[in-house]
Amino acid sequence: MGYRFVGRPPVHYAESVKDVVTLEHPYAKTIMNRQEPITQELTDAILGQSLFSWEGRNPRPALDQYGNFRCTDLDLLSFIAPFADRRAVIEIPRYQNRRKVVVKVNERKVGSNQFGPVTGLTSNKDVFSFSIRIFDSSIVSKDPETERESVGAHRNYMLVDCDGHWYHGWDKIVWDPTRAENEFLTKNGLWTGNTVYFKNYVHPNRWQSIFGAPYFLKKMLVARLDDEAGFYREEMKRLEGAGISLPPGEKKPYAPSVYEGATRPIKVGALEAVLDLPDLPDSYEPVPTTQAGLVDAYRHQKLLTYTVKPAVQFVIRANEAAYYRYGEGQVANWMGTRDWKLWKAPKGRTEWRQMVLSPECAFRYRVRGVTQQVSAE
Repeated sequence: MGYRFVGRPPVHYAESVKDVVTLEHPYAKTIMNRQEPITQELTDAILGQSLFSWEGRNPRPALDQYGNFRCTDLDLLSFIAPFADRRAVIEIPRYQNRRKVVVKVNERKVGSNQFGPVTGLTSNKDVFSFSIRIFDSSIVSKDPETERESVGAHRNYMLVDCDGHWYHGWDKIVWDPTRAENEFLTKNGLWTGNTVYFKNYVHPNRWQSIFGAPYFLKKMLVARLDDEAGFYREEMKRLEGAGISLPPGEKKPYAPSVYEGATRPIKVGALEAVLDLPDLPDSYEPVPTTQAGLVDAYRHQKLLTYTVKPAVQFVIRANEAAYYRYGEGQVANWMGTRDWKLWKAPKGRTEWRQMVLSPECAFRYRVRGVTQQVSAE
């Protein structure tokens, strides 16, 4: 943040985009004002602007008119995204960890499969890796203090590898479709026996989404979420420095982790996209210097960091993955005369492709190599 882009860029592009990047859109105004709260209603409204579902889609059937198999063009991420909304219970019969195995000393696994309700979809901010998050009922946890056991623990299972391609450590997801899901799959001829095969995890046409108003609003929202969560973490430090502690039971007891298995480095291609915005004005209201204030700060930063941001970031990264794989270097036709220009920050050495969107806002990206540590097996 902090750049200002002088001059007057051409305005011949979609009005919806123009309203956002000039910060005139009501959602943009709210996001860019620290005095305005980021409510669940606002987040839901911004997420709801993106079509990330099978509903309303008209995919091609799995078999052509001659009965020959051709994989449907419905993408996996769009199909399973609603699973999280309805907390669908799924089973992943076979899974091999791509990352180093992390085992908590107070947990043990039962059986070889993984199953439980879907609680969310996650994405990596540095590489194009996507995972499904479930409350895995094959994990038994023991409370370090009471030694009581309970069934279930949150786990992420990678569907798309670090390099942005299918991860081969899993081969299928088993679930019981709802009546609506079954009707959609049957009506569109997507069943092959009792199985649906997916060719793409993200639809190729989604690359154009990075030029849409919903995408830019999500980029603004993530920047605001990071800023706000950071403020409340600093508030926690302030209150803890004053001798105030969270009440017993508010925070789960820490259970150390054990890392198993050797790893090796791999280098993968990735795309980094940045929306440069003005600095946020004003400041947040400090929380009361009380235990209740500390609890509020702890819960709020936790909600923003671990619930709200992942949901928004997932859609952002899916759009960026589609652009990297299917549209890199192109510009959507509704952007008018705008195009990418080579750009470096003042005193910077990194070269970006930049598109000035308004005097207040510019969009830039770069393709780079990123090193990741993965399982050596």
